[in-house]
Amino acid sequence: MKRIAYLLHRFPGITDTFIKREIRSLQGSGTQVRVISVWKPDDRFTTADILSEWAADTFFVLPCPIWSIGGTVLGEFLRAPGRFCATLWFALSTSRPGFRGFAYQLFYFVEAALAARELRRWTAYHVHNHIGDQGGTVTMLAAKLAGIDYSITFHGWPVFFDAKDARIKEKVLDARFTRSISYFCRSQLMMFSGCDDPQPFKVIHCGLPLEKYQYRPPRLTIERLFCAARLSPEKGLTFAIEALRLLVDRGHDLQLRLAGDGPSKTHLQQFVAALGLTDRVKFIGFLTEAEVIEELQKADLFVLPSFVEGLPVSAMEALAIGVPVIATNIAGTSELIEDGRTGLLIRPSDPIALADAVVKMIADHDFRLRAAAEGRKKVEREFDVEKETEKLREALLQCCGSD
Repeated sequence: MKRIAYLLHRFPGITDTFIKREIRSLQGSGTQVRVISVWKPDDRFTTADILSEWAADTFFVLPCPIWSIGGTVLGEFLRAPGRFCATLWFALSTSRPGFRGFAYQLFYFVEAALAARELRRWTAYHVHNHIGDQGGTVTMLAAKLAGIDYSITFHGWPVFFDAKDARIKEKVLDARFTRSISYFCRSQLMMFSGCDDPQPFKVIHCGLPLEKYQYRPPRLTIERLFCAARLSPEKGLTFAIEALRLLVDRGHDLQLRLAGDGPSKTHLQQFVAALGLTDRVKFIGFLTEAEVIEELQKADLFVLPSFVEGLPVSAMEALAIGVPVIATNIAGTSELIEDGRTGLLIRPSDPIALADAVVKMIADHDFRLRAAAEGRKKVEREFDVEKETEKLREALLQCCGSD
């Protein structure tokens, strides 16, 4: 198997376990994979143990001395002046409008030059990017400078909200293939790229190492609601808190545990206090994969009131363990949660709908038992990390012309 590089703008954070699972699964199948991270994360996003575990497989491009950056860029120019100038022109011609966009694109080009040097040094045959945002831009430019092909995994909404200036069309049409984590995601890529041929758009789900997720049927009573999500506006968590207030007012003795962190944390804490729910809503911060599993084993319901999603891995984890799920009917979520079969789907931004769905779950233990069993089967069938990674490996093999 020829060498595959994973080029990421920043090494996966504590909660980005799905990326690390995928890379380890590829390596376990015999694929030579090296992670090239443009930036080394600080202590807010990772731990010393994680960095130590990945040290042998990861190269951090930055930070590095300014003289080294200048020497690398000059070296890329001297090595292939025509390719260098063509890639620089392409980079600047696809920058976002205004001086800020122009400056950022110059930064991305320099990052791409540094990454291209490492791709060449490691003799990577193909480079893959996960997410498709600025990391996708750097990957596209680095591949051009290194003279190799690239591919991108797209998850969804952040790049779709800014599709034109994120240059989705250019990233998609220049790639050997794109990987979507859902059919909804693929539909958006096809729309924004103007390409109606599904062949280069591969739907390959994120997956779970199912041996870590021990299934247990739902308990008879519901006391603990759980949500693992970034604490940010797009997750709709104020509506989960409002729903809890409605449920308590109806006489239900419930608590809500929120795992995660983000820019809305202070606002959410103030909102909880304003509604008199401080003793019922617990903010438990970032959790490791093992801690999420432990929390799910104790949870009675998983709620996800998001306004936007790709395909929520947190809900997938809940299904794998047997925790019934209530989620908003948006984007690719319905490809995981089948309403009335593996969980319940509700309207977004509607606390009454969420409260009513919780009441329905409380009243119907038989439904919860059926939904939990069906949910586990669905995850086993469609979201097993080994099965899904094998599909990605086959796509990468086609690029490499090797097995």
